[in-house]
Amino acid sequence: MSIQWPLVFFTLFVGLGCGTFVSAAILTEWCGKAKQIRTISSILAIVALGIGGMSSTLHLGHPERMFGALGHPTSGIFMESTMIFLVGLTILIYLLALRRNASDATCKIIATVGAVLAVVLAFVNGDAYVMASIPAWNTWILPIFYVSSAAVMGCFSTGVLLARTEDADTTALITIKRAALIAIAIQTVLLIAYIGHIAVAPYPDVTRSVARVLAGNLALLFWGGLVLLGLLVPTVLMTKFYTKNAESVSPLTSVKLGLLSVLAAGVAFRVMMFLLGSSIKQFF
Repeated sequence: MSIQWPLVFFTLFVGLGCGTFVSAAILTEWCGKAKQIRTISSILAIVALGIGGMSSTLHLGHPERMFGALGHPTSGIFMESTMIFLVGLTILIYLLALRRNASDATCKIIATVGAVLAVVLAFVNGDAYVMASIPAWNTWILPIFYVSSAAVMGCFSTGVLLARTEDADTTALITIKRAALIAIAIQTVLLIAYIGHIAVAPYPDVTRSVARVLAGNLALLFWGGLVLLGLLVPTVLMTKFYTKNAESVSPLTSVKLGLLSVLAAGVAFRVMMFLLGSSIKQFF
């Protein structure tokens, strides 16, 4: 299958928006730390969701036909559009509550609802690609991987916001560091599981083989984009995220580089997914 670039950036930016809001909501509302980033993180999440939504419309030859798809509640476009609307609306309500100095309990409830919806949206983005006709995609590992990808991107984007604030809360920085390392570890397990799925998927074909991923024309994408940029580089940067050694890389530089790295890895995974997306139609 050819690379569908609008869908690559649709899921990437939606994942970034979901991950940013969830990580910031957990840190500020549930852990009670760094509440000064609540507004900016929410705005960043909405902007990312908006960019993702606009990217999605570019995939349609006639974007106006999207309204026809919205008339079918079982379609992927309907589910994704509905979830983006609900998440965006909840974030706007949360921003309004912050603007009006609502109670901590009220803000916590709204943020929790938005976080749950954001996790569902990240899952729905991946679930839209689970198809029996495409063996490499026909696994629940895919939507779970999309959730973990959103979590990793969200940790780094929240880390950037934290590191940019004056007198940044060091405990909040350490919390984000630990969360990012856990998310990266989970993503590592899921990536291995996904490679295992490709190996045992029915209707084997060279276009979606493990050999093509590990040693074929997708090897550079896998080892360089996913393993190096997506796992190793962020892990190393997170170990230097907070340190008092003046000669070390600053926390802000670490998370900025880490964010760029995981974004590039997110693109690499989605590109690889499309290149592995050959159909079983040749078997019939």
